[in-house]
Amino acid sequence: MVKKRVGGELFAIVAAILWGLNYQLVKMILSSVPDGQFLLIRFVSTVIILAVLLAVMGEGFTAGREDRLRIVLLGLLGVGVYNIFWTYGVHRTTASNAALLISTSPIFAGIYGAIIGEEQLGLQKWAGIVLSFLGIFVVNYWTSGSRFSFTSEMFDGNLLVLLGAILFALYAIVAKPLLKRYSPMKLTTLAMAWGLPVLVPFGWLQPAALPLASITPVIWLGFGYVVLLGTVVAFAFWYQGIKETTPVKTVVYLYLTPVVSLVAGWLWFGEGGGVGQIAGAALVLLGLLAVVS
Repeated sequence: MVKKRVGGELFAIVAAILWGLNYQLVKMILSSVPDGQFLLIRFVSTVIILAVLLAVMGEGFTAGREDRLRIVLLGLLGVGVYNIFWTYGVHRTTASNAALLISTSPIFAGIYGAIIGEEQLGLQKWAGIVLSFLGIFVVNYWTSGSRFSFTSEMFDGNLLVLLGAILFALYAIVAKPLLKRYSPMKLTTLAMAWGLPVLVPFGWLQPAALPLASITPVIWLGFGYVVLLGTVVAFAFWYQGIKETTPVKTVVYLYLTPVVSLVAGWLWFGEGGGVGQIAGAALVLLGLLAVVS
């Protein structure tokens, strides 16, 4: 049981790291490709790859009658609506606001887990969650060009990002019982496929799509990472983490994502890191240790 739990936490850590690296590449891609087109390419490609992998593995595409509604909701809300909320929200608020608000996901996961009896957190674990959340605030506060603003002009964006955080936390809770009957790869495929009825119309209706031939090779390489590692592998590992440990512990590892993104920014773009950012990252890690110990 201990080995299984540790294995699950390692899967969650790898997923969080992949998403942290994802962030810098997504920033690069969105500087050239419109949001709607980005979502279309990312998720349509992801579903095609996952479907091929699932077929090669010999797993079917059907689900039990009693699970179908839960899987549909998982895809429509946890994949489709979440990504639209996140995209619209980020463009209507500051980057610092968005990073802080999405970091409330572990808090909501802890509340969900307590309500349904999935996981009761003690004082130490709640203290760890709050400490990591504080660390995210410190990292963003000391990031060059950061700006926190909760004025009325930012209300729509802040609300959308917060709703996204609530959906992402719920995503882990809803997935947990399904993973007793379906492999992480199959559940990832089905959830992503059911996200398309929301994402495809959204992406299709966005203006100013670029001709595919005009997208540069560097951007296509970025898409390759985002689709293969940042989506296919990351989500499969994320589900594996939920399956082998608990939803709350898995979601808590999201706090690693901005820390990894910060390090990637230092290495790739020469974005300097100061003492404040290092202190914030240390608080994140201390909080995680309190949760998982």
